Amino acid sequence: MPAGTNKNIAVIATVAVMVPILVGAWFALPMFAPVFLWTKVDLRKIASTTKVDEARLKTQFKLQVRYNPRGDGDPLPWQIISMEPAWKEVYPEQEDEAELLVRCTFVSGNDGRPPGTAFINSTFKDRYFRATGLRLPPGSLGFNPKRPVVVYNQLDLAKMSITDADGTQRNVSGWENDDEWDERDDGWTTSGQ
Repeated sequence: MPAGTNKNIAVIATVAVMVPILVGAWFALPMFAPVFLWTKVDLRKIASTTKVDEARLKTQFKLQVRYNPRGDGDPLPWQIISMEPAWKEVYPEQEDEAELLVRCTFVSGNDGRPPGTAFINSTFKDRYFRATGLRLPPGSLGFNPKRPVVVYNQLDLAKMSITDADGTQRNVSGWENDDEWDERDDGWTTSGQ
């Protein structure tokens, strides 16, 4: 066998092994890295279309959120409870959201999808979470035009302890809910249509 043939076989074998590994890595990457954030979230473009300063859009918020669907099939079952820094600190010209439950589109920076709900039960202890992420203006990335978009860091999403969830549940029970504001009506009806 000529010497060049062995070299060609080695190259073909290397390519044959590396291509499936690279393809597998590409599809596995969203489990560990913010691929959606890197490839789909263009803050400069969002800033130019919404007239919001790009530096403000880059603000990483510490969020408390809850899973609270309005009924079966609710496309926006997540609500922002609180944020650090406070919304009014970053956007002083906007509506003050202190003690206001803000319904939002809540998607992962890894794959652009909301968290799975398979392990969220009907009790409050499974419905309250802490996360960090970006809060983008309503309609960003093609989502609902009446609700803000939160792109959260998947590795930072954590359930609150049962004690914290209970305290938060009691605390927010008397808060105002933006579901009742006409200017934020996203078209949801209780029948789900």
